[in-house]
Amino acid sequence: MHKHYLVTAANGGLTVKSVGLDALPAAAWTPILGADEGGGSALDLYERIPWLYRGVNLRADAIAGLPTSWETLDGAPLDTPPKLPFALDLAHLLNLIEGWLALYGAAYLFKGMNAARRVKQVHPLHPRTVTPVYEGERGLVGYERQVGGERIALGLDEVIAIWLPARRAELGYGVPPVRAALSAAGMLQAADLFGEQYFQHGAVMPTLISIEGMPSPADMEKLESWAGRAMSGLRNAFRPLALRAPVKVQPLAGNVELGKLALPELTDKKREDIATALGVPHSLLFSNAANYATARQDDLHFYDKTIVPEARRIEAALNAGLFERHGVRLRFRPDRLEIYQSLEAQKADRVTALFSAKIISKDEARQLMGI
Repeated sequence: MHKHYLVTAANGGLTVKSVGLDALPAAAWTPILGADEGGGSALDLYERIPWLYRGVNLRADAIAGLPTSWETLDGAPLDTPPKLPFALDLAHLLNLIEGWLALYGAAYLFKGMNAARRVKQVHPLHPRTVTPVYEGERGLVGYERQVGGERIALGLDEVIAIWLPARRAELGYGVPPVRAALSAAGMLQAADLFGEQYFQHGAVMPTLISIEGMPSPADMEKLESWAGRAMSGLRNAFRPLALRAPVKVQPLAGNVELGKLALPELTDKKREDIATALGVPHSLLFSNAANYATARQDDLHFYDKTIVPEARRIEAALNAGLFERHGVRLRFRPDRLEIYQSLEAQKADRVTALFSAKIISKDEARQLMGI
């Protein structure tokens, strides 16, 4: 049985001790993560920007909602799901995996095994708490789980790592889609904060207040007091001000139309950038498809170009790391979705028409239909 090592800080040094699986602290399985530093990370912007939030959830829900089937290692289909020695909420697990892949480019599952090397539990590990461990020419040798001040060493055979392909390195995970959308999401957040600050300050733009001549200290005090009241809200903006010298009030940003506070040209472009980075057709996020045919085509592109390739990546990792050791394989079946079945029906009609016109033979028709 693989040993787990708990590393803790004590007396200015590190203490390493071997512990059993059951002795690991509860925090090792249920970490509570705060906001990332800086407020501009993938997770923070996901929680703040509606378009980013919706796009990530669309991907996660689509993966979790794909039809699935089970088969034996020799490809024989199973009529019912296999009886596995661990609890498995597949839809929830797939949703977590895809959400983490979109946000972090990596997802991890812990396999708790007994002395006979049989998996007795499968537990998701948040990517922010897991670090791959490399050793020179050996490459990847394990993982480290860190929660608070505690670090737990995990072996290669205990962790299923699902990584997006790396483009800058030979090892490790690649750039998550959300990171490619961070710049656009950050600009949307800035636009939202601008509007929020505008109304919090009484719908008053940054303003320059000047007074002619050499005002007396009493007049300056009156002016500062009035300006403070005026800038604090609309109810105070029109209170009278009695001064001997003329006062000039000039908004630095000019007159602001409420409809332009959100910077529509900029925000529309950045929303499209977010959708593009996530591989989600714009019409799925914005509900602005020109017609039914366009919406159907966008749905098809979403599954063909984004969801199905991602599903195959997840499927391969889960089968190799978990299901095949129990004699079964998981298969995603996008062909069972209504959109693909509709395409097959249209294809069958065209093939039938070709056969009826004696353009193709029966065998050719069967071949075209994959029979």
